[in-house]
Amino acid sequence: MSKDDDKKTTNSSVTIDGKDPKDTSRSDTKATNNVTENKQTSVQSETDKNNTPTPVTTSSPQKGDIIEEEDEEEEEEAIASSCQGIEKQIATLIATGHMFKAHTIAKKAFNKNSENKELAQAYALVLLKTGAVDESKNMIYKILGVQPQLDEATGNMMLLVDDLRKSPVMTEESPELLSGIGLIFKEAWKYSHHCRDLELSRELYLTSFNRDKKTSTGMNAAWLSWLTGDDAQAKKLAADVLKLLPPYGLEATFSELIDLAEAQLLLGREDDACKLYEEAMKLRETVNYIAVVTARQQLYFLRDAGFKVPNQALEILVPPTIVVFTGHAIDHPSFQTALFPPDIENDVKRIITEKLKEIDAKIGYSSASCGADIIFIEALQSLGGEVNIILPFSISDFIETNVRHAGPRWEKRFEKILATAHSVSFACEDKYLGHDMLYRFSNHVMHGSAVMRGKFLTTEPHLMAVWHSRSESMPGGPADFIDRWSNISTLHLIDLDEISNTDGSVDKIDPALVMKQQGTISFDPFISKSPDRVIKSMMFSDLSGYSKLQDEHIPSFLDFLDKLNKAMEKIGMDLESLNTWGDAVFAVADSAIKIADFGLRYCDIIESLGKKYPEFPFPIRARISLHSGPVFIAMDPFIKKMNFYGGHINRAARLEPVTTVGQVYATQQFVALLHGETNDERNEYIQKGLKYYERYSTEYVGMIALAKSFGQQEVYHLRWS
Repeated sequence: MSKDDDKKTTNSSVTIDGKDPKDTSRSDTKATNNVTENKQTSVQSETDKNNTPTPVTTSSPQKGDIIEEEDEEEEEEAIASSCQGIEKQIATLIATGHMFKAHTIAKKAFNKNSENKELAQAYALVLLKTGAVDESKNMIYKILGVQPQLDEATGNMMLLVDDLRKSPVMTEESPELLSGIGLIFKEAWKYSHHCRDLELSRELYLTSFNRDKKTSTGMNAAWLSWLTGDDAQAKKLAADVLKLLPPYGLEATFSELIDLAEAQLLLGREDDACKLYEEAMKLRETVNYIAVVTARQQLYFLRDAGFKVPNQALEILVPPTIVVFTGHAIDHPSFQTALFPPDIENDVKRIITEKLKEIDAKIGYSSASCGADIIFIEALQSLGGEVNIILPFSISDFIETNVRHAGPRWEKRFEKILATAHSVSFACEDKYLGHDMLYRFSNHVMHGSAVMRGKFLTTEPHLMAVWHSRSESMPGGPADFIDRWSNISTLHLIDLDEISNTDGSVDKIDPALVMKQQGTISFDPFISKSPDRVIKSMMFSDLSGYSKLQDEHIPSFLDFLDKLNKAMEKIGMDLESLNTWGDAVFAVADSAIKIADFGLRYCDIIESLGKKYPEFPFPIRARISLHSGPVFIAMDPFIKKMNFYGGHINRAARLEPVTTVGQVYATQQFVALLHGETNDERNEYIQKGLKYYERYSTEYVGMIALAKSFGQQEVYHLRWS
């Protein structure tokens, strides 16, 4: 494929400004490196929780996002009212993952100056990033002044390369605009997989390179030539790129050195390429690590595309190490025997620090209980690492159950790490209510978040655990996390028993001796016992435009539903519950994988069937939302069947109306669980000597306002890989 961030096809969870940058061009990457890395906001006050983002779910928004709606609208209007620098502003928002804010600003700016081609191109890129592929392409056709034609090979309306060459834009506009349009066709290829999109992108990058002679546009054109089968053109362009700078890139920037290295690779000069990669890595302290990861991602993409990539190059471009942490808290005063006595704190900190240095850890994911969690966070921060804190439930309950018992000193340390962490989010912001399964759910979210981040960084996360080998496994505890970790080669254990045990005992500790006295925990014991609370994944869907159908359309619509039902029956999905009313569907399963499969297949079938009813005033298309979280399960007194209740059901329902038509949107918790489950699947396949094929692609969309003033939610696109 092509260059830098604008060439990425992998999933990402890297955090800049607390968000996940996706698929930006190399120039955007340089701009991103200058963006101040702000953390996500820490905690919401309990009094205003119903009016803050994600009142019952994960991931609080950034501080920069928590402003009054009126102030945000004024800010957007101010930005949109001035076209000066607006394209750069939009590019920065895309790079930092604020897709919907970028969409709002781009739309307002474009409406004020619809004749500005640069604004139109920026708006088209935002449309593409939010899933509106056809709308994005239609805007580009208007910019180019051309009309698409029917492609007999694919049956789709597509622009022909010959028509593109005739566009006045190709000769009259700036090379920056041409490469920007080229980026859109290249990104569109990720959705369409039509080679025509790559050919159009190559033509645009090639024209741009002939004018600006930049290494980035040259290598974009070169790799696109190689992908479309023109090896001779690809090698000629690579040779032209090498002529732009002195041998071995003397005084070149990091990005230019990477371009030169790829040019050498394309020409088959592996040793020269590796030398250039080594030179580039000498400058890694001057750039954001995303630039290193982007170069590494390109090598993986080329390898998957069939290009011979030397292992040495991948070994040179070393990604940062990610560590997921789990550990015991300082002993509760009600414990009758010791697991983590306060007097071994310094020993634990020393060992954690040594292990972090040993694996060169740079990024951490952890909860923030007094004891091992806080010690880990402080140790990683002292080494200059990035810490991402994920709390299992509401902040007030968390302090009460996991911090306060150790005394005011630990509360102060807790407040400090929240203030200095790179991001602070919630697996769910509900009350604890005595349900330990919330700790397990938080571990799943933490694991999946680290896996997503690892996919973007082209590495696999490690698990570091401070545990007690003689204690029983408790839901969501360190032993529970260890038991569920599928790759022992990335497991690092610190045994509290080895640090504190002086009598050499090997007997298991009676769980009753380390159970907190219930009288010390502030929750309603009646509420906590009934009904059962479980972790489920769920789907909501409805059909776009159903309410606008007239009576004459109903017979055809019923036929449509019948065919849809028969098609879904053939799939035979393993669901725990499936309810329908009108055009809406609500499904529940015990795993994210099952709901992901059901949702994507349901969407595919509707997309196919919807085109077969020309009597409808519009094609029938679905909006599908997916979510995971703790829900209550109980017998419905009216229908006499088991049913599901709670705020997370509402959250899934409120995402569906704001989902882009024809798309599947998923919440951050759902995506985290999905990546955790697929990672376990992958490791199981590897252990059996089998090849694992990725089924899903997730792309960060941004923070989106939910329907009916239900707050905000971090959202991802879910598609087949």
